Amino acid sequence: MKIPWFWKNDQFLSIPKFSKNRVFLSPKRAETQETFSNGKFCNVFSTFWKRNLFQDNKIFVLACVLDNDFRYNSYLKMFFAVDKKGIFAIIFTMEKKTKSSGIKANHLATNRNKVIQLIRQDQITDRNRISSALDINVSTSKRIVDDLLDERIVRMLGSSESTGGRKAAKIGINPDYGLNICVKIEVNSAIFALTDFLDNTIEQDRVPFAKGSSFEDVKPLIKQKILDFIVIANAKNKTIKGIGFAISGLTSKDAKKLVASRLLGWFNINFEKEFGTELKIPVFVEHDVNCAAIAEQWYGAGKDINTFVLVTVGEGTGSGIIINKKLYKGSYGGAGEIGHTIFEKNGIPCYCGQKGCLEMYTNEKFILDRIEKKHPEITALGQETIRSLLREDGENVKLILNEWASNLATGIIGAIALIEPERVIIGGELAYLFDETQSELKRVIDNNWINRTNDEDHQVSLVKSSLGPLSFIKGLSVLLVSRALYH
Repeated sequence: MKIPWFWKNDQFLSIPKFSKNRVFLSPKRAETQETFSNGKFCNVFSTFWKRNLFQDNKIFVLACVLDNDFRYNSYLKMFFAVDKKGIFAIIFTMEKKTKSSGIKANHLATNRNKVIQLIRQDQITDRNRISSALDINVSTSKRIVDDLLDERIVRMLGSSESTGGRKAAKIGINPDYGLNICVKIEVNSAIFALTDFLDNTIEQDRVPFAKGSSFEDVKPLIKQKILDFIVIANAKNKTIKGIGFAISGLTSKDAKKLVASRLLGWFNINFEKEFGTELKIPVFVEHDVNCAAIAEQWYGAGKDINTFVLVTVGEGTGSGIIINKKLYKGSYGGAGEIGHTIFEKNGIPCYCGQKGCLEMYTNEKFILDRIEKKHPEITALGQETIRSLLREDGENVKLILNEWASNLATGIIGAIALIEPERVIIGGELAYLFDETQSELKRVIDNNWINRTNDEDHQVSLVKSSLGPLSFIKGLSVLLVSRALYH
């Protein structure tokens, strides 16, 4: 908050923090200004107070401004003391929040978060747009934006076109506010990305490891690459604001711990303790498909959709659920495990301990096992490999792909019946198969009771993700930025 400074005396006397007495700040004391700008309020008395000059009728209070500070359990009152010669002092009162003032502080924090959210979503906006879109008054909007500019969270981007009045200053998130390190853990490698606050990737690398490796085996590889990225950030004179891990499995609700990843065979790993404590950088872990769902919401086929389900297919099968524009994680953080719903009673044993899980009938191995029976030379799938097989053995390969698509669509119908989303998005490493199986997927899915009951304007749509396999990184970056900026 910028304050017009006026002062006539620089003698100070310390008093306890959060005193209800008046507080005087002088611009002649550099350390006082610095302390105030950092949000740590220096509580001091002037000798004016000791001499009881405020009992003099010649001195009175001209104005009062209330300033809620949501970073501390307090609020600040500001007064201008005036005598015949004009303003001679600024007086502050720091008081602890009461219940009512706490509500006001929470309201201010909520408005701040809404402003940041709007600026991120619009990418470029202005104060008028903020005020009208969020239904907050212009002075509040200006004050919040000024604070964000002072903190370098946002930056000025020139002026909007004039409509006859004063040109509005354009505002956007400052990509150089800091950097984040995103780590996507796969079954045989880890993908690392250094991202800015506009979710752009600055640096990227992949570190391979043997499938089935324990966490203790992989940990040194992860730590070394994180240190490498910290060095890169330091060379750019940037601060690492957070480190995030996207991983297949159940994560704790506080986002600090991987509870279980049966795909990796990793259990009860506190990522914050393993990496954050030593590096002194905030660390959090999230289910990888939830990260991909967030990416779809911000940048992909889920943008401007209230409720949708992202279904990812590849080494495993999973889903991320957005309900009313919010990520749904369930009571304990494990919602979205569509791959472990039962597709066939007493069917193929799954690594999770169940039998007949949908994942066993929709993952990459399901397709590869059937293709290898007639084409033993094929040991891995890929878009070009599938296209080549369709040219050579189109009829048989098409039957295999349609069987896979029918299985996947049958599982998706269950999710549609439970959630009734507006849209289902197909993503993950095998998303390229959507182009070859779209007709079969839609044939099965369109047979769901919602689409058969509703008119065309109220049916569940099915689309392919356009973000590619690195959507996990994109969504993880969005979450890291949110954790750094929102109160």
